[in-house]
Amino acid sequence: MNGTLLFGGDRFGPEQDYVATYRALGGRRLAAGVVQGTIAACYETMGAIYEDPARCDSFPQVLETLRELPAGRDLPEAELQLLERVIAAHELGRIPDAYARAITRLAAAHRLGLVANILSRKGPWLEEFARAGVLHCFATTVFSSDGSSIKPSRKLFDRAVTALAVPRAEVVFVGDSLRCDIGGATAAGLATVWIDRAGHGRQAGDPQPSFVVRDLLELVG
Repeated sequence: MNGTLLFGGDRFGPEQDYVATYRALGGRRLAAGVVQGTIAACYETMGAIYEDPARCDSFPQVLETLRELPAGRDLPEAELQLLERVIAAHELGRIPDAYARAITRLAAAHRLGLVANILSRKGPWLEEFARAGVLHCFATTVFSSDGSSIKPSRKLFDRAVTALAVPRAEVVFVGDSLRCDIGGATAAGLATVWIDRAGHGRQAGDPQPSFVVRDLLELVG
């Protein structure tokens, strides 16, 4: 979803100041090194699981991962929940106005659904969709963090198709990840549009999309 509709999210890495976010959310108890190290370890742990095809139907929750980290085992539950909010704040992107207008136009002509991989709980994403004025445009929203499956698991795609109540042959899935979006949707029997923002094209062995565009905005002319 980051790179398709939301932008500026997934702000993780050694250059990120998680402590500033923690303090902005009211955190005072934990030392800077604990905040930085725990969040970095959580993201690294979840990132490794994310890339493991064998774990696409056994993906952990952020809070669960924080609790199991060596650095997190002795932290108070309230602090773990605050660190969870820090992670969500760094993961969340923003929907630009042009993309909100595009979604509104698409929704006027098509029944839209959303299938999204996110680490964090969906609340902040629903708030961002509401802020941008597009939450009502989606007949169904399926977030991976509602359960233990992540794309490319077809379970998420099947859930969306069932909720849309339309023939599978009439569904087209749009996404920016060849592995997660195009591979998963193809396995679920859906036509696909790949958003190749970088313009690098497919590599040998990559899933084959039905269509390719450089930007979601191309779908509305």
